[in-house]
Amino acid sequence: MNNNLIIAGCNFIGLYAAIKCLDNGYNVTIIEKHNSFNDKKNNYRIFNKNHNFYINLLNKFSINYKKYILKYNEITHKIILNIINKSKLISKKILNSQNFVKFCRSILSAHEYNILKNNIDDFEYIYDNISAMFAITLFINDINKDIEYYIVTDDKNTLVNKMLNYIISRNGYIIYNTEIIDIIYKSKIYIVSKYKTHISNILVLTLSKDNLLRFKFLNKEQKKILNNVTKYNIDAETIFSDNLLENEGDIKEHLLDNIHVVCPIRKHNIYLWNVGINDVVIKDKIKQLFNHVYICSDSYSKNPFFINYSLETYDDVHNKITNKLNKN
Repeated sequence: MNNNLIIAGCNFIGLYAAIKCLDNGYNVTIIEKHNSFNDKKNNYRIFNKNHNFYINLLNKFSINYKKYILKYNEITHKIILNIINKSKLISKKILNSQNFVKFCRSILSAHEYNILKNNIDDFEYIYDNISAMFAITLFINDINKDIEYYIVTDDKNTLVNKMLNYIISRNGYIIYNTEIIDIIYKSKIYIVSKYKTHISNILVLTLSKDNLLRFKFLNKEQKKILNNVTKYNIDAETIFSDNLLENEGDIKEHLLDNIHVVCPIRKHNIYLWNVGINDVVIKDKIKQLFNHVYICSDSYSKNPFFINYSLETYDDVHNKITNKLNKN
């Protein structure tokens, strides 16, 4: 088979990339190891007005959502605002070089620090593994009482099913039960499975870091770049679960069993950017690793706690892909 584009992984990013390319008139095939859609994340429910990629997708498929007001505990909120204001006097390099827990200990009183520690679930475990820069950006862009939030009211599978049906209706192919054994990168890309070799002009890899590193076509330097994230066993629903939040009952009703102010995700493993690296620089290097192979993975999203940033990993390279396909 000689396809314009092959996508490795029938997950949320894979479906999104396929739809964008089908809408441009390209031939698209998705190859998936498992026998069905394979994405264990459940971060589709809550989003905010800044999440334009996700909002556009929801509107495209007429998915129902409504405005949702999250009321924050004022004590915790004031401390976070204090942290943000103090961080403005510190260089990004320094903020990148230390984790958020260490940064908070250095600028807050013991009383203020203990409020954060006691009010935010797993504070020292989660925020010890993200940089101060990452956390502050998270609070400014995604955890902010002044931002409008929305909640998807349709069943979580409705969007996925509509995306799958759309791909089939536009003559896209999904090949299940097919594990990619090897990738041979020459003038064209040869995707080798157990029973067949697929040939493509463009390959989009939506796989996790651990799965990507299995491929032999990556050299040591490329693997070193991809190793700038680390996998943690984190239930992302606790990223900002404030024990003193108002309207606790309402939030619990909407967001399953706990208070999930930011991230209604059930995901056992999350990849976080290593403290001390500049994720903007690394993301750009990942984009430049190959001419016709693109890594669009949750592992390397700007913020793994919201689906919008997963979609962004593909949108960032979509124009490059279309330009290359138009030349073929």
